[in-house]
Amino acid sequence: MKLSLIMPAYNKQNTLREIVEKVVTILEGIDYELIMVDDKSVDNTLELMKEMVRKFGSRLRIVEKEHSGKSQTVKAGILASKGEYVVIQDADMEYDPKDLLIMLDKIQSENLDVVYGNRFGKQNEVVYLQNWIGNSVLSMISAVITWLRANMWPRDMEVCYKMAKGDLYRELAEGLKSKTNFGFEPEITAKFSKVRGMKFAQVPISYYPRTVAEGKKMSAFKHGVEALKEIFMYNFFE
Repeated sequence: MKLSLIMPAYNKQNTLREIVEKVVTILEGIDYELIMVDDKSVDNTLELMKEMVRKFGSRLRIVEKEHSGKSQTVKAGILASKGEYVVIQDADMEYDPKDLLIMLDKIQSENLDVVYGNRFGKQNEVVYLQNWIGNSVLSMISAVITWLRANMWPRDMEVCYKMAKGDLYRELAEGLKSKTNFGFEPEITAKFSKVRGMKFAQVPISYYPRTVAEGKKMSAFKHGVEALKEIFMYNFFE
């Protein structure tokens, strides 16, 4: 069994080394590959990726691409993966890779197709209330649609930690169209829900939200409107 971690990165020089070292430490003893995808960063991100490959060896790989936003960066990483299971790991410290072990155990032991993390399942810190509310509302709207279609109710549709069987992820990634920074989340959720016989679960995870000063890029209103449009577009018109 191999786990593929997809790490999209754009200008992540301040956190890349720390999160890669944490992932490598936590996944010791597990067969995995870490695919770092550079979205044409203009800082030192790519050089740090190369440093990490030199330090940790062939389990780490780099994919370089032209700048096209996070959704297409994630897509490139998924298509380059080879693992039996695939999950997304952001290149910052908002998520705790220890939770990946819990998700991996669940997807294997219960023979599931997809497991989502759920940041609302724990008493995690709330930095920006508008983002918390926006995520809750968007997740609920998406979940109503996917539940009616496939009995699939992701409490946290916008979560980074989405683990799925590798062949399924790669098949669906071929058709991913979103070019917005956060469009991957509603699009892949809609596509998962359209898979016949989908076996889905979710687990509570830890979350340590960044501030804007620390590099947080999400705008509650702008990205919320984009996500709402994409929920309906990818559920009903794609």
